[in-house]
Amino acid sequence: MIVKSTLPALFGALFFSFTAMGKKFTPAHLIELPRPTAPVTSPNGTFAVYSQSAYNIEDSKTIRSLYLLNIETNSVEQLTEPSYKTSDSEPFFLDDSHIAYFHHDQDLKEEVDQLYVLNLADKSPYRLTDFPTAFGNVKYNVDHKLLAFSSAVYPDDGTLEGAAARDKEIAETKKDTGMMFDHLMVRHWDSFVQEKKNNIFVVHLEIKDNRYQLADKPINLLKGSGLESPIFPLGDAGDFAISPDASQLAFLAKSTKPDNAWQTSAHIYLVSTRGNGSPKAINDDIPAASSSPYFTPSGLLVYFQMMRPQYESDRNRITVYDLATDKRKVVAESWDSTPHEVVSDGKVLYVTAEQRGRQKIFAIDLQTEQVTELTKEKYASGLHLLPSGNILFTMSSMKHPVAPYLLDVDTRQVKPLTIEKSLAQALADIDFSEPEDVDFVGAMDEQVHGWYLKPAQFEEGKKYPLAVLIHGGPQGAWNDNWSTRWNPQVFAGAGYGVVAINFHGSTGYGQNFTDSIGGNWGSHPFYDIETGVGHILSKYDYLDPKRVAGLGASYGGYMANWINGHSDKFKVLVNHDGMFSTLQAYYTTDELYFPETEFKGAPIHPDNRKLYEKWSPANYVHNWKTPTLFIHGGRDYRLTTCESLSAFTALQRQGIESRFLYFPDENHWVLKPANSLRWHKEVLNWINKHTQQTKIALHYQSL
Repeated sequence: MIVKSTLPALFGALFFSFTAMGKKFTPAHLIELPRPTAPVTSPNGTFAVYSQSAYNIEDSKTIRSLYLLNIETNSVEQLTEPSYKTSDSEPFFLDDSHIAYFHHDQDLKEEVDQLYVLNLADKSPYRLTDFPTAFGNVKYNVDHKLLAFSSAVYPDDGTLEGAAARDKEIAETKKDTGMMFDHLMVRHWDSFVQEKKNNIFVVHLEIKDNRYQLADKPINLLKGSGLESPIFPLGDAGDFAISPDASQLAFLAKSTKPDNAWQTSAHIYLVSTRGNGSPKAINDDIPAASSSPYFTPSGLLVYFQMMRPQYESDRNRITVYDLATDKRKVVAESWDSTPHEVVSDGKVLYVTAEQRGRQKIFAIDLQTEQVTELTKEKYASGLHLLPSGNILFTMSSMKHPVAPYLLDVDTRQVKPLTIEKSLAQALADIDFSEPEDVDFVGAMDEQVHGWYLKPAQFEEGKKYPLAVLIHGGPQGAWNDNWSTRWNPQVFAGAGYGVVAINFHGSTGYGQNFTDSIGGNWGSHPFYDIETGVGHILSKYDYLDPKRVAGLGASYGGYMANWINGHSDKFKVLVNHDGMFSTLQAYYTTDELYFPETEFKGAPIHPDNRKLYEKWSPANYVHNWKTPTLFIHGGRDYRLTTCESLSAFTALQRQGIESRFLYFPDENHWVLKPANSLRWHKEVLNWINKHTQQTKIALHYQSL
C-alpha cells in the first residue's frame, strides 16, 4: 500500500491497470507457482504419486503435500493436508494400495524425519521407521520388499546408532570449532567435507496385522569398504539401483584417493544385499566418470560411461553389463548424443537426451542398436515405464512448468495429464511470450542456435530493450524447459526482448561443438554472443541497440566480466557468481579437474599458465567501463566470494557504477524463496535503471 500511495496519479492508474490484467509474468508468479515433483508410478501402472510445494510470499512459508494421479481416469486427488507445521515428501509405492513417504511435523520436535505409510483405501497414515539419524534417497523393490536408503555414518563404526551417539557426544564435549584436513577436497559445492560418509543400507519389510513394518535391522552394504555413495554432496538415489531379484545392489562411488579433487574417476560397483561380501568394481579399468546405474527387468545392468579422464562433459556412452558373463558392451556407440536417464523393458532402452534446445525421448533397440526419436519438442524427463509398455514422464517448456504426460511408444502420441487445480488456475491468467528458434552463423563459420522471446504484451511501434541471457557450465544449454531460477519469461514480462544463445561449448549439438570451448573461453563463445546479439537487433527493428543488458551466472558471469573488457554493445551487466581471475579461481575452487581440463593443465607449472592468463578477465580491468551488478552466495565453494568481490573492487576503484549483492546462506544458486524474490527485485531494478525503463516497471517488478 505504501508503494502505491507514493506514485503520481497517472502512474498509479497505469499500475492498477497492469495489476488488473494479471497477465504479465512476474517474479512473484515464479516464486509462488506450485512446484510438483516427478510422479512415481504404482506397480500396476494405474496410479502415480508426487509431492507438490507452494511458497506464500506474504507469510514467507512453504507448504508441501502429496497428490495422487489416477492415470486411467486422468484425475488428481490430494492425499495429505497442506500445513505450515507439517510437510510430506519423496513418496513411493510399497504396493498398489500403500504409499510410503517422509513426514515432518514441527509439533513432534523430532530431529529426524521418518517414513510413514498411507493406506489409499482409508487414507490412514502410520509410522514405518524410527531411525536415530537422518536418512534419505530411498529405493524400494516391491517384489522382494527390500528397502534401500542412504545415511551419513562414521567409517570406523558404520551404524546408524553409532553415528547418532557420536554426533551427540561431539555436540556435548567438543569445545572448539576447528577442522583439520590432510588432503583435498576440503569442501565440495556448498559443504565442508566431514568425517562421516554416505553409505547405503538395506532392510526388508514385512506385513503384520495388515501393516508394513521393518522385518530386521538395516545392513550397511558399504561398511569397511572405504567407499562413499551417494557421492557427497550432490549424489542422490540415482547413484544406486536394486537388481530385480533383490540379490544385488549396483552403486556409483568416486575414487577415495587423495587425487579425487583433480580426477573425475567414478566407478560402478556391485555388492550383495545380504551384506556378506565386499563391493566389486565392474569398470575401474577406465579412469573417467560413470553414472546412473539401472537394472533392466532381465537383470542386465545399464549405466553411462565417459572415457576421457578429468573431463566432466565427455559424451555418456550407454554401457550394458551382463552379470552372468562379466562382459560389458557399449550400445549405439556412433550416436552423437549424451543420454541423461534410462528405463527399459529388457528389449528396448528408453533414454532422454538433449538435441537443439530440447530434451527428447529416444528408443534404442538392444539387438539392432537402432535409435528412434519418440518426442520432438519441449523438455522430457522423469521416465517411468508402465506395464502397458507406455511411458509416464514429465515435460516442461518455457511456457509451462513441469507436468505429467503419457507417451504411447507405438504411435508416438503424447497425452497431457491433469495437473493439480491450484497450479492450473495460477497459469490460466498469465500471458507468456512464445519462444522462437534463432539460427545464425557464428564462430568458425558454424551454425549457432538459440532462443528469442518477444516482450510480453508486445505493442507495435514501441521500442524495447534487449536482455541477453548467458548460460553457465559452460557445457550447458538454454533448453525449452521451465526454470525456477533463470526464467526468460520473467524478463519478457518485465518488458524486454530476450535472447538466449547456445554458444560454442553448449550441449545438445554434438560432442565436437561441446568440446570446442576447451582452451577457447573468451573467443568462440564471445564471438557467438556478439554475433547473435547483432543478428537479433537487425532482425527485430523494435529492439533498441542502445539499451542492451547482459546477464549471466557462473560461466555466464565470467562472460559478463569478459564482455566488460572487450565490448561496447552492452549498456549494463549482471554477474552472478562469475569468475574474475582464472588463476585465483583455480586455487580456491573445489573441483580442480575442471580448470585443468578447460585451460589445459595446472597453473602450478609456469608452462601451463598461458591459457589462464590469456582468458582471465582480471587482466583487462583497465578496459572495464560498463555498470555491473555482482551477486554471490557465501556458501559457493565452486567459485568463491572473492571472485565477485574482486570484480566489484575493480569497478569501484575506477569510479564505475556498481553494486554487490551478497547472500551468506546461498551456494552457487539462489534457492530460498525470499532470497530469490530479492534477487529478482535487485536484478530487474538494476537493468531497468540503466535501460531507462519507466518507474512503472520498477514498482511493478518489485512486488
